[in-house]
Amino acid sequence: MGKTIVNYIERIKNIGNPPLQITFIMIDETFHIVDEEHLDSHQTLQQSLHILEHFILQPAEQQRFLQMIINKTDDSMKVRYKRQDQSPICVQIQSVPILLEKQYYLIILTPLDSNTSGLFTATTNDIIILETSFENKIQKICTEMECLHDVMMTFTYTKKESVPLITSRSFQDFETSMITEEERNQHLQMQGEGLKDLALHQLTKYFAQQNGYDESYFLPIYTKEQEAIGYFLIYMNAERTIEMLDGRFQEKLTQIVQLLDKISMYEQQIEALKTKDHVVNLPSYDEFVQQLKRFKQQGKIGVVKIIKAGEFSNVVGLYGRPAGEELLRQLWQRLSKASEDSLIARFTSSALIMFTPIDFQTLLHQQTRLSDDVKDSFFIFDQQVHITLKVGIAPFDANTTVHDVVRFAEYALAKARQIHGAHTEFYTSRYDDILGREMMLLNHLKSAIQNKEITAYFQPKYAVYNEKIASVEALARWISPEFGFVSPVEFIALAENTGLIKDLELHILETVFTWQQQRQYDGKRIVPVAVNVSPDHFYHPHFIQNLKHLLTKYYADPKYVIIEVTENMGLFDFERANEIINKLQTLGIVTSIDDFGVGYSSLSYLQKFSFNELKIDRSFIMKIDELATQKIVKAIIDIAHTLEMDVIAEGVETKEQLEILKAIRCDGIQGYYYSKPLPIDQASKLIDVEREKSK
Repeated sequence: MGKTIVNYIERIKNIGNPPLQITFIMIDETFHIVDEEHLDSHQTLQQSLHILEHFILQPAEQQRFLQMIINKTDDSMKVRYKRQDQSPICVQIQSVPILLEKQYYLIILTPLDSNTSGLFTATTNDIIILETSFENKIQKICTEMECLHDVMMTFTYTKKESVPLITSRSFQDFETSMITEEERNQHLQMQGEGLKDLALHQLTKYFAQQNGYDESYFLPIYTKEQEAIGYFLIYMNAERTIEMLDGRFQEKLTQIVQLLDKISMYEQQIEALKTKDHVVNLPSYDEFVQQLKRFKQQGKIGVVKIIKAGEFSNVVGLYGRPAGEELLRQLWQRLSKASEDSLIARFTSSALIMFTPIDFQTLLHQQTRLSDDVKDSFFIFDQQVHITLKVGIAPFDANTTVHDVVRFAEYALAKARQIHGAHTEFYTSRYDDILGREMMLLNHLKSAIQNKEITAYFQPKYAVYNEKIASVEALARWISPEFGFVSPVEFIALAENTGLIKDLELHILETVFTWQQQRQYDGKRIVPVAVNVSPDHFYHPHFIQNLKHLLTKYYADPKYVIIEVTENMGLFDFERANEIINKLQTLGIVTSIDDFGVGYSSLSYLQKFSFNELKIDRSFIMKIDELATQKIVKAIIDIAHTLEMDVIAEGVETKEQLEILKAIRCDGIQGYYYSKPLPIDQASKLIDVEREKSK
């Protein structure tokens, strides 16, 4: 066994050209030493502490050395090692597991050349990456330099107000003095060599002398702009020549400290960004969360509100990102003035978050809303802007964690955004059941799409002039074996929030094309079918490509396809949206703008996009009997006709509404007055019956 190990060691020694000059200690799994010089030894490593006498180790290093072996890690460490002539040299020690006839561990000692700049650079890179604070980095540099040059070092950090004394590991068990106010003022002047004699350094100087380092060297460090960073005190043996005193080495050390100082400055700036949003000059979300945690510890109660201007995206689209920032800034000013005891921070790029120390139930029963504080218009870069606030509010109390209260408020905001106009939504206990149901639905949604549980219903759109079916709209419907009928309001929102909406809409499109293909084979009438497309799908890079693939696959005629996009879907990216719309129309597909009249910039949409069809939102049709609403709807129809667009009225439920729309020259009608959404087979029969009657 001894011969095997000796041969193994010799093979390792011969690696490289010239061969590596390394020393080995071989131990087995019981820590018995079995290397070529100690093959007959029966002492364990713990009992053979005379081995450690060859290393110049502090207690902490000694413990780390033993743990490196015991824990069988791939860690390594640099230490000073005494040669046979008692002269010190820096070595790297490492434990490597070796499997021969049983498990062994090879302790490798590799001499390190103190003049090798590559070694110094590698050490510096490790320090920059692995150490955290500036003080830790400097301490590690001092320790590494001690190992390489047989010195003891301290660094006095004068740039920091407290002027801390940073010592190497040699001083680890040594308690340093605190700087006096007088010495702090002296350091501000950076008075050269005289700083060595300050009381701050007397104890470390004495400790170094006791260890045989009777000389000291003063090395000041400045930034490139000649601002004082601090200074090293290097304690050394007067009988030895120290390579560190070489001018080139000092220049390199200065550059490293300058780099560490700059990194420290950047890290402080990054930390400041975490606590402050400097664009709007508000506390950051991270700082807001930390403050909520402090309120939690203090037992404070209140509410957390997340506030978003419904028109934020449109403002950014019309006037640019700085306009959006200005809107948030003015909104914050108004909210701060209305609620001086509140904490307000930036939540996202388009929303604020707010803590108010008020009882949740009290607020729940109050009639006032945040929207009352912003009812007056805003002036953004000389442009008058009216906004509607969407607000989600959740209780902050002893029973709610900081994470949950923000989550609940965000959920309430999502509900508020689904409602037209200004709206405040409160998170109450009833949402616990809603959230539970949403989680169950979410768990089944993907498989429901794949298993075709979700299908299309068709709602006819009738031409006003002859009251016949001109086209239909495909609406997604989910009849679940487990949940029964699931409202599209529920599952479409879930699909949008989870990224499944694209798969869902492609499934609906494929259902439509399958129906049209079958009717073509059967020689039956084919009518155009409208499919609503979500923002994520509309802007997806493969949207047009996927659509073309389906058209080819089912031999579908593009003129029978209508792609509907909602007005508030985010078409503020005018250039990109227009490019997609033009591609659709080039293919021969009809484009339609849905829910027109609800968004902030309705007229600008008509001016910027060449849609083929416009659908007036049902909120106008509900009030069509009012003269003012009639005038608005008529103006929309007239403008659309001028732009050569057909106009469809949504949500028509009564004959009175129909007659008014006829009178103001609306082109098409969709609503329960004619037909509710129907299963595909029923809609097919309705189309077929109508065709038979017209013969």
